Amino acid sequence: MGILIRAPREFVFQHLLTAHHMARWFCNFAQFDMRGPAVGSKFRFGGDYAIAAVEPPGWACEILGGDVLRAVSFQWPLFDADTRVEWRVEDAPDGCVMRVTHDGLVREDSTCGTFHDAWRVCLGNLKAVAEGRSDSLRPDSTPPTEPIKLDLLIDALPSKVFSAFVEMEALRRWAADGKPPSVEPRVGGKYHMGGDGDAGTILEFDAPRRLVVEWPRRPLKRFALQIEEKSGGRCGVYSVHSGLALNDPGSLVRLRCEWSDRLVSLKNFLEAGDPGFTEPYLEQVLRG
Repeated sequence: MGILIRAPREFVFQHLLTAHHMARWFCNFAQFDMRGPAVGSKFRFGGDYAIAAVEPPGWACEILGGDVLRAVSFQWPLFDADTRVEWRVEDAPDGCVMRVTHDGLVREDSTCGTFHDAWRVCLGNLKAVAEGRSDSLRPDSTPPTEPIKLDLLIDALPSKVFSAFVEMEALRRWAADGKPPSVEPRVGGKYHMGGDGDAGTILEFDAPRRLVVEWPRRPLKRFALQIEEKSGGRCGVYSVHSGLALNDPGSLVRLRCEWSDRLVSLKNFLEAGDPGFTEPYLEQVLRG
C-alpha cells in the first residue's frame, strides 16, 4: 500500500530508521547497531503499539538492502515465518509517496488486529507526523475491553468533524469501502457508513456534539460519538463501541484496529484534505 505525504522524500525517509522518529509512528522502541543502519546490520524493535507486540528485547531484524534516501528492506522473523518488509519513498508532484510491502506473512491477524489495518494506522500516523501535524492512534496489542473507547484530538472545529460522520460525500472519502454510505440525519433515521455491514438506526442526533447509532443485533451493538471543542480551533473526538461479544476477543481486537484506522484516516481527511492512500481499501486487500 502507499500513502501520499506532503513533505520532501529525503525528509520522510529520515523517519524510517531513526529511533525517536519511529516512536511516533511505528513502534515504542528501536535499537540499531552503534555504527548506524547499513546492509547486513541488525536492529531490534517492539513494544505494545508495534504492529506485532513482543516482550523486550523486541523483534530481531536484519537490513537486507536499500537505496540511499529512497528505500530499505529488512528481514523480520515473525510468528514462525521469515517475512520481509520493504519501505520505499518515491518522489511525487505534491511531496512523496511512502510505499510498504510486507511479504511472507502466514496469518492475517497480528496481535493488534489485521496486519492490513495495523499498517494503515502506522502509515496514517507517519503522514501526519511528517506533515508537521500531531500523531494520534496507534496499533494496540493490550487485552481488549468492552466497551471499546478510542479518543483523539483533531485540528478542526466540531461542526466539521460532525459533518464528516453524516454527509455522504465526506463518508465516501474517509470511511466507506464497498457499498456507498447512506445517512438519514435525524433521530430514527438509518445510518450506514458504507461497506458490507447492515444499516443502524440513529438514537441520538445532536449536531455538532453527539451521535449515537444502534444496530438490531443480539446483543445490541451501539456506537456513540462525542465531540468536544478545545482551544485553538481543535476538538476532542471520543468514540465508544458497546454491546460487543465478550466471548470473542479476536473480534474485539479487530474492531479496535479497524476503527483506529478509520479515525486516523478521518484526522488526515479533516486536517490535510484527504486520507492520502494511493489505492482504495478493498484494492489494498485484494493486492494482499
